[in-house]
Amino acid sequence: MAKGIVALQKLREQAATLKKYHPDWSFNKIGKKIGCRHSFVSRWVRRDQACEPLHDQSRSGRPPKADAAAQEHIVMAAQLPECRTAADVAAKLQQDQHLSFSVTTVKRVLRQHGLQHLSPVARPMLTDSHKLARVKFAKAVLRTDKTSKRRWLNTDSKIFHLHKMGRPLRRWCSPGARGTVPRPKHSIAAHVYMGICYWGVTKLMFVTGTHKQVSKFVNPKSKRLYAGVGSSEYSEVLSQMFVPEGNRLFQQAGQWADKWHLQQDNAKPHKTATNMAYIAENVPGGHFLTWPACSPDMSPIENMWAWMEGKLHKEYQPKNVEELKDSLEQIRQSIPASMLHNMFDGFQARMQRVVDLDGEYINM
Repeated sequence: MAKGIVALQKLREQAATLKKYHPDWSFNKIGKKIGCRHSFVSRWVRRDQACEPLHDQSRSGRPPKADAAAQEHIVMAAQLPECRTAADVAAKLQQDQHLSFSVTTVKRVLRQHGLQHLSPVARPMLTDSHKLARVKFAKAVLRTDKTSKRRWLNTDSKIFHLHKMGRPLRRWCSPGARGTVPRPKHSIAAHVYMGICYWGVTKLMFVTGTHKQVSKFVNPKSKRLYAGVGSSEYSEVLSQMFVPEGNRLFQQAGQWADKWHLQQDNAKPHKTATNMAYIAENVPGGHFLTWPACSPDMSPIENMWAWMEGKLHKEYQPKNVEELKDSLEQIRQSIPASMLHNMFDGFQARMQRVVDLDGEYINM
């Protein structure tokens, strides 16, 4: 609309200018020159000769349908649990306040106040025992020295997909221009283990779950190969990657080489007696605390995974699993030290947030 107004303004100015420089030209000739009707040229040339402005005068327009008080009612109604759509908000205002607004007006007001129609983030359900365990863990961490987190090697695994598997982003468009987004039925993936600490990042180790990488260990119960990472494969992750890499990182830092802790989640392959005994024997500081169940929000490495995944789909276009692995390695090498420092120095505040919310989920 704005572009059309600017173009119309230029045509008016062209008509008036041509008449000034060519007073003998007729309105019809000027109209053909600029591609307009002679009546358009006649109107705006005469206005210019009468020293009247060539631009449109400002108009007051129709007053807004919803005044400030009504907008406040709309915003408050949208925050009620039973009002999930703009139509629900309009119906609620009609029922309770006797205010009649269209769905379009409701949407416009909500957007003007910075609200968006978003789906809630799905998370595992926390029971009372989960919350108590989360608070207990957080308080135990808070009782330690603030710099003690710099002795931790925080470990985890993540499955990265070659293609972005989330829902496509919504955009405003006409129904005919909606378009399509190609999506594979089964995306190629890479399952990787990694550890982070204040002083750096371990190397990556790709395990079962990576495309065309089959486990070499047999489940003694089913007599079949493990479909995922089992206890024996995780033992290799510990002995070949986490323990050597942890020793390397803390020795290079010149601090806590004989006191560092390994922190892992509560996955069954991680906490078998064999693996816990190996950690106690080979990790100088042993295993710090049992990580509470259903608590990915408490771990700083989850923020690292999210950063890496965003960078992968934004800056890299791998076409196969080998390129996917190479891209992840390049991203790992580009992790800034300042990010690691902020994650571990802010862990105290993260735990305090868990305590303040009585074990509920946090957004960090």
